[in-house]
Amino acid sequence: MRKSKPMSSILTFISVLGFSTTPQAEPITKNYQFVAGDVLVQKESLWKALKVLDVDKIEDKQVTLHVMVFEDSKSKPSIKSLEKRPVKIYHAPIAAENFAQSWELLGNRNIENSELVGFIEYLKHTNFQRYAEVTKQNIDELISLANSKYKEAYALGKQSKFNEAIALYSEATDIFPMFIEAIDNIAFTYMDMGDNENAIKYFDESLRIEPDGYTALYYKGQSYINLGDVDSAYTIFKEGMSRFPEKKSAFEEVYLKLQKIKYMRSNG
Repeated sequence: MRKSKPMSSILTFISVLGFSTTPQAEPITKNYQFVAGDVLVQKESLWKALKVLDVDKIEDKQVTLHVMVFEDSKSKPSIKSLEKRPVKIYHAPIAAENFAQSWELLGNRNIENSELVGFIEYLKHTNFQRYAEVTKQNIDELISLANSKYKEAYALGKQSKFNEAIALYSEATDIFPMFIEAIDNIAFTYMDMGDNENAIKYFDESLRIEPDGYTALYYKGQSYINLGDVDSAYTIFKEGMSRFPEKKSAFEEVYLKLQKIKYMRSNG
């Protein structure tokens, strides 16, 4: 009966032939062309690993990688071990040039739908057209549905059914996160309810999406007035005068009134 060769002998034989029993990572060069599915690793105090979910190119010059980051590990990971490693960050956009030093290409693996959760949420709030494409939804149908929710909410607001209106406005913005009118109307509804803190929160969200939204800035200032915060309101109306010269008179009218109040307070 023939005896099997010891495992150590087999591994030695494989090594002699030039094969490796562990995956060999390749250093990332400056001109490397990243593709979705690339798995990259880097050794610092611990091993870092990430997976490329998508590659954005702007005129073949600036390249941004959308990546999923795994939890660090003490030992060098393999493609197989990363399948069970916890995810630290589900999505982060990072310039490709940041990987030209000390990062290595471990290999390439197919992207699972479950790995795209963070990337899809990012697209939903930054590039709605691309979000619809990636999720295979009709953008016109999505916007139509959001607009339908908006109209229902508006009608409820007119009936002073404020909580119901906010709920439907929120459904509209969940469908279409950049729906400025719905976000503003949530803020206005909170103002109608006397909840100026939440009104300011939604005016801030509106201004984050559309920094040139002078209406949101104006009523954010009014909300601070309602709260009795003259200093914050004064700052906002002063800002509005300089940022929106075409609307200067509207901001200036309130600004001058606040200026008088501040003067009276400072002079007893």
